[in-house]
Amino acid sequence: MKVNRQLVWDYPPDVPEADEGFRRWYVARVLSRGGIEDVRALGFEIIREYLPRVVLPRRIREFWEWYFGPKGPNGDLDRRAAERP
Repeated sequence: MKVNRQLVWDYPPDVPEADEGFRRWYVARVLSRGGIEDVRALGFEIIREYLPRVVLPRRIREFWEWYFGPKGPNGDLDRRAAERP
């Protein structure tokens, strides 16, 4: 996982990036304060894995759950890609 150090100004710098608590916290930070490049660097698979376990403001959580849900645009793309011959 590539970490944008500009998003972690308030987190202790000596915590290893492999620490599960840090990873969960960082995913939440990217989803609530990061830009598109941060989301791309994190990767959709990591976001899908951590989304159910991260603490987010309600509106931000609703957006990301919609986006990755079965009726969201990314969910539809995933289904179409799986249906290709």
